[in-house]
Amino acid sequence: MYRLLLVEDSALIRDVIVEMLQDCQQLDIQDVATTSDEAISLLNTHEYDMVVLDIELAKGTGFDVVRHTRQQNYPHKTPDIVMLTNHGNSYYRNLAQNMGVEYFFDKSLQFDECIDVIQQRANQIN
Repeated sequence: MYRLLLVEDSALIRDVIVEMLQDCQQLDIQDVATTSDEAISLLNTHEYDMVVLDIELAKGTGFDVVRHTRQQNYPHKTPDIVMLTNHGNSYYRNLAQNMGVEYFFDKSLQFDECIDVIQQRANQIN
């Protein structure tokens, strides 16, 4: 199974993502976090293949989570990062790219494309 951590503070967006991915048999959305601290705590104790996260969280940012996974002492295999955000401008896109984020999507324009990439990655691995 392709293990995914979903980091999103909007219950509506979380529900939509989970619903759109429910038919992907190879994908296991193992955990959900709403803050960077929750996500980092989960990342320290569990290994994930992918982290899907927003930039703006209830507390902290998605970039805090990315920084954590890029530390030299990160305890697991580095997961693929998918940023799905309303902040799709070039500043955040470039920052994400410079931090090694594999996928960056604008929620308002690329939501379906994001879901497709998650499903493709899950199907490739298994």
